[in-house]
Amino acid sequence: MSDHTNFLNIVDGSEAVRERWAALVKRTVTEAAQHGVQLEADDVLNLRSARIAALGAPLDEDEYAAELLNLPALSTAARKKQIAEGDEEARAAAVADLNRGKDVHHSHRTAHAARTLSEARELGIATPLPEQDERSRNERLEALKDIKDPAERLSLARRWGLIE
Repeated sequence: MSDHTNFLNIVDGSEAVRERWAALVKRTVTEAAQHGVQLEADDVLNLRSARIAALGAPLDEDEYAAELLNLPALSTAARKKQIAEGDEEARAAAVADLNRGKDVHHSHRTAHAARTLSEARELGIATPLPEQDERSRNERLEALKDIKDPAERLSLARRWGLIE
């Protein structure tokens, strides 16, 4: 259910529900901030257990915690933290998610690749930029003289930006 109009009408119509909802929103935003994520009050509407608790039922802490961690912003932050800690399973899952859905129209291919790379960088799984070679242009030209294979010489010259 993505339309929370009825719930918001109930909150507007009852002082007790409004107070409980305000307390739950404050708690949720604070807990998200502890995970390094900024949530808005509207994001809390996606937590079914919080809505039910605002109506007067006891808050199911386990369900609330699970729903909170499944919010997109928090799940991304948790995955990013796991990757930073070196969890290979989390890294593999993130790579699989990024590689899913490769059917992209040719006119959108560049934008799709840029978006995928941006998401990978945000998660910390993008390959690092290639190391910069500190050799001067003349040193590179001298090094190319020593390479016997013409295809390899041409490839290296292109990689170094000596030819286009």
